Amino acid sequence: MRSPIQIVDAATKELVEAELFDEVTVEHFLETQTEWRPVVVEAAKRMLESGASRDVLPRHFHWDWTSKEADLRILAFSFFGISAKGRLQGLMKLESAARSGRIVSQKGKPLIYVDYLETAPWNIKPLMKALGRGPEFSAVGTRLIEGAVRKSLDEGFKGRLALHSLSTSERFYLDVCGMTAVGRDPAKQNLLWCEFTPEQAETFLNEGAA
Repeated sequence: MRSPIQIVDAATKELVEAELFDEVTVEHFLETQTEWRPVVVEAAKRMLESGASRDVLPRHFHWDWTSKEADLRILAFSFFGISAKGRLQGLMKLESAARSGRIVSQKGKPLIYVDYLETAPWNIKPLMKALGRGPEFSAVGTRLIEGAVRKSLDEGFKGRLALHSLSTSERFYLDVCGMTAVGRDPAKQNLLWCEFTPEQAETFLNEGAA
């Protein structure tokens, strides 16, 4: 599956043609290690040197997508990526039907779980600010979540979606995407469980993903 989408040039606010795809390969994982990770680590280092609190440091600086190579062959997992201007702009790993809703009205119902979601570091404003630059693109994370919601619809889960949010991403999932904060999960490093009801997912597709 390859679908044309649009993301936003962060400097000009103009729409940019991009592609959402599910043909993720180990080469994409290697690209995150060679191109993404050095930028994330350097930005985190600069933030510390400038006296920034550890609470605002990127929580994903240690992520290694290459460790997920075996998951590419497991049917319960699916991967999506976004490319634009010849570069990988975002990656996402989804898990199907292994978890269920926690919102009272959706309790026990199957959903799509976002296991990992990462945008390229040059699209993350705090990281680029630490490096003295502005971000290149915005709306990459939003487009990935849109892809996850559509996957939920395709699976017959009516748009139900959930994830454990890193602390630095909570405002994105709650304020930008409009997910519900269900509660912190002591079994998952006390991360916040965020969830879409079918109604919220529909609203997101109609408004939040615009």
